[in-house]
Amino acid sequence: MTCYKKAFIIKFFLIVCAVGIVFLGNISAALACGACTNCSQWQQQITQEMNKFKQWMSGEWWNQNVKPAMQSYTDDSRNVFITEALAIGAFLDGENMLGSLRTMQELNAESMKNYQVSDAICKFGTLSRSLAASESKAKATRSVLAQRLQARQIGRTGMVNAGKGAQEDKIDRFKLLTTTECTPSSYGGGMDGICTATGGQNRDISFTKLMNSGGTFNFGVDNLGSGGSDLSSLALLSDNLYANDVMEKINYEELKKQSENDYKSTLIDQRSIAAKRSVAANSFFTIASQKSQGGGGSAAFMGKVLGSLGMNNAAIASSLGSNPSYDAQMEILTKRLYQDPSFYVNLMDTPANVERQYAALQAFGLMQRRDIFETVLRSEMLLSTILEIEISDYQDEVQSEQNAK
Repeated sequence: MTCYKKAFIIKFFLIVCAVGIVFLGNISAALACGACTNCSQWQQQITQEMNKFKQWMSGEWWNQNVKPAMQSYTDDSRNVFITEALAIGAFLDGENMLGSLRTMQELNAESMKNYQVSDAICKFGTLSRSLAASESKAKATRSVLAQRLQARQIGRTGMVNAGKGAQEDKIDRFKLLTTTECTPSSYGGGMDGICTATGGQNRDISFTKLMNSGGTFNFGVDNLGSGGSDLSSLALLSDNLYANDVMEKINYEELKKQSENDYKSTLIDQRSIAAKRSVAANSFFTIASQKSQGGGGSAAFMGKVLGSLGMNNAAIASSLGSNPSYDAQMEILTKRLYQDPSFYVNLMDTPANVERQYAALQAFGLMQRRDIFETVLRSEMLLSTILEIEISDYQDEVQSEQNAK
């Protein structure tokens, strides 16, 4: 309150001086300032009071009251803004953290759902474990069987009777017939007197009994030298189908010199016939080799598949053997497996596992289409060979006309 009183007194004196100057301008300075004092004293007093007022305003009023109050207001305002920003930032950080945690939990749940262990997926992988090895062995077996037929036709050294001539070859084949394939009841019982075989089934003349009976042959590329009855029956059937009459041997000494007999043309014709027969026999040996013994890595698991379909151990052993063939493995992977109701029960699985099973089925379908494609290629080769045989007569006529000229 003292400060406000001083300010009021100063203002009052300033007003009085201003009025005196305005209304008493013609009065002398002494009279205007009063009888006891002069203007310099008044001015000095006013200056002192103004200086005190300035000191009070800059010192007490500003430094002690206004400035601290404004600083406090500024600090409070800053603290309010910063606190609000921190709160908003905390909310944003919390939102980001919760979003990250939610994303991680969703990915974790999706991983748990998509990467569950499935017996059906393992079954596909286990059953196809030795499929590639079986296919490779089948191709090797086909090559060996084709070479054996070709060697028999051209009378290569080492072939037991075919190398001696057509007559010796048929005598040897007759002995094999009577001891392995002959059935006494054949030809109205006429074979009873010559058959010594006890379990013969005429498989040397029956493609259905030998090739379409299912199962796996008792021979493969690993034991062709000691093959069992299946290999003997296959050899006899191929001999009856291709090159029933082996080619007569040519005097090879005559091939080295000019002769009245055209042995060279005869030799070329024989090799042409052998080439055509090899094309025809290729499909036969492909079917046979795919039924030969393959890899045994999946034999036990394939036996369980057949067992779940109701087959007994004897039937399983007859169908698969210890080393299932490529044909037997493909039959299980593309046919037998889906005859078991449990396959469709296993489809009640996670969507990801169902998609994996679908991918496996597509892979097996691709294998089948590849086999079909190779079959089509062999059919094209057979058709081209037939066409070559059909036009050979016209080719000979044209050649004769050219030679006559």
